[in-house]
Amino acid sequence: MVLPIATVMEALGTWTLIAAEVTAHFFSGGLRDSEVTVDSSGCRFNPWMEEVTWGVRHIIVGIMLVMGSLFSAAAAALVAGELYPEQEKAVTTWISVHFMAVSIIPIVWYLGFRHTRFPLAILSLNPMQQLRKRTIFLMFGVLATSLIFTSIYSEIVQWLEVDKLSTPVVESDILFDGIAVILTFQALAFITPFTEELFFRGFVFRGLIPKVGPYGAMVISATIFSGFHLSLGALIPIFVTGFLLAWLYWRTGSLWASVGAHAGQNALALVATALT
Repeated sequence: MVLPIATVMEALGTWTLIAAEVTAHFFSGGLRDSEVTVDSSGCRFNPWMEEVTWGVRHIIVGIMLVMGSLFSAAAAALVAGELYPEQEKAVTTWISVHFMAVSIIPIVWYLGFRHTRFPLAILSLNPMQQLRKRTIFLMFGVLATSLIFTSIYSEIVQWLEVDKLSTPVVESDILFDGIAVILTFQALAFITPFTEELFFRGFVFRGLIPKVGPYGAMVISATIFSGFHLSLGALIPIFVTGFLLAWLYWRTGSLWASVGAHAGQNALALVATALT
């Protein structure tokens, strides 16, 4: 299934405006801790009680489209990487991340937010009025819990000597050399967390809540999130991380919280790779 060019361009235009609004809101305020939010007309409501305009059927189609985009991104990145053999892995990683971003945004918009009057309010991407300590505490708590679980899991797998279940290691050759390493962080610690949280938590998890409830949606969305990483060793750690991120989104009422925790985990992994 291929989205029409006009639809993609319309979606990108709409999301450009939304991205500008989100960026302005984010840098002028930050995270919103309360589940009660305010839409652009000034009305206060609980976003979790609002009916979404998409359901299971749309989520299944979205997953299929994103899977297709994943393989297309890999193919495009390999071709581009051959043009820069000195930094092939870094180039392919950077290109595939951005290819996926420009695929996910129109897919999510077309299947989910096209008929939503206030997509930022539904996603809980509205600005916060003040920085709440509880949100920051929960965000760092989820980040720490995910890292600790992954570390314990790795130790158990090593102790059992089950190499097939070993967690994948971030390879140093995905990092650009010198100052260009900023591009790697921009892709993996900013673009990837935002687009993945938009799809797996904002679209999949949010769309499943009316059907299976919040905790059922956490389990299903985490399973899908884990499967997309295409690594046997990452299945369990990524499932736990996905569940925690969905719980964080539900608990704080802010997608920014899960984006922040996700970005923190990716950034720490990149820093550790760069230092070693």
